[in-house]
Amino acid sequence: MSNSHVIPATDHKLPKTASPLCFIMDRDFAFRQTLARELRLAGVESVEFSDSSRFMDMIDEQNPDIVLINLNKTAPQECVRALLALKECSYAGAVQLIGQCDLQFLELFATIGSEFALTMLSPLPKPIKVATLQRVILGRQLNVTRTLPAAIPLRDALAKNMVKFLYQPKIDLKKKIIVGAEVVARVSHPQHSLLTPDQFMKGAEEEVLLDLARLALVNAIRTSTHFLELGMILRLAINISADSLLKLPIYDLVLMHRPERDDWPGLVLEVPERQVLRRIEPLKARSIKLQQAGVSIAIDNFGRSSWSLDALNQLPFCEIKIDRSLVESCATNTSNKKICKTLIQMAHNFDIRAVAVGVSAEMDLRMLAALDCDMVQGFLFGKPMGAEEIMTSFHNLNAEPSVSVN
Repeated sequence: MSNSHVIPATDHKLPKTASPLCFIMDRDFAFRQTLARELRLAGVESVEFSDSSRFMDMIDEQNPDIVLINLNKTAPQECVRALLALKECSYAGAVQLIGQCDLQFLELFATIGSEFALTMLSPLPKPIKVATLQRVILGRQLNVTRTLPAAIPLRDALAKNMVKFLYQPKIDLKKKIIVGAEVVARVSHPQHSLLTPDQFMKGAEEEVLLDLARLALVNAIRTSTHFLELGMILRLAINISADSLLKLPIYDLVLMHRPERDDWPGLVLEVPERQVLRRIEPLKARSIKLQQAGVSIAIDNFGRSSWSLDALNQLPFCEIKIDRSLVESCATNTSNKKICKTLIQMAHNFDIRAVAVGVSAEMDLRMLAALDCDMVQGFLFGKPMGAEEIMTSFHNLNAEPSVSVN
């Protein structure tokens, strides 16, 4: 990159308002400095980052009004890591992607951000005028209260029965059929359709988060039972924190609600990798009883932290879910391909299934099949959907697989 990627604003200064804060993530030092200088002239404070490492540490502390992320096509995983950091802290501001690449590529990553329940603005290819970014940033600050639905506290959403669950299919790469689904929570707002987690989970008390986890668990059991009665064997999975897994009476809840059938596929509890590494001993003790009830534990976001062979050896995980920052562009990014290959082989060495998350391109799907990945999920097979929709997808795909992996 060079300074030519930013066209400085000349004699064009927007009126100063209450200073918004902007995060800028771009590898090009000259670009960041030029953009930051021009934004300051427009009354916009900024913090600049060269990559996602410091960005991930500071995003939750400073809570910027808008985040500008440069999508470097040679290192797209940096963009995905930044988006994941925003997702994890339930970031409620706006995200503006920019990049010296095809608009179609930018739009693909904007779609990924939307899947993370982030507020994604229309992506902008470089070169770009600073005046354009000024209008985006200041316009976003002025219009945010008019364009975003009001947040609803999770406690209120639960009390008013506004929480509903959607299902994102998981595909067996060898059989080329739907074998399961991940359960995701949404809030059904009377005026604004479905609200995403950033609009109802941030700031929720531990007790309320436990209530949501309990509701998701019971819903998954009942839904998988309903599917089973219709001849669909789908193993459902829910995201759950290590603390919630250890505090909830999951064994009793499962025995209370599961069907008395030997062919019930059971449930998967997906725990973030970093939490697994911190709570391995209590999780190990709890997993023995959960297995008796048909509940298995998977490691979510695998590959983002320091991998622990000892953890894999101590606890009988059923799956590792390879982080989407490694799955994206694994067909063209040599580093991502090597890491995915290593993680898949590692899983198989411990008799664990490898699941690739965030698959949105057929070339990545073919590469994952070549690397002997077991299962995949992502936009290539559909966004999170209602129970009726996933039943339709199940019958359509399982009758005649529509996505080639050859």
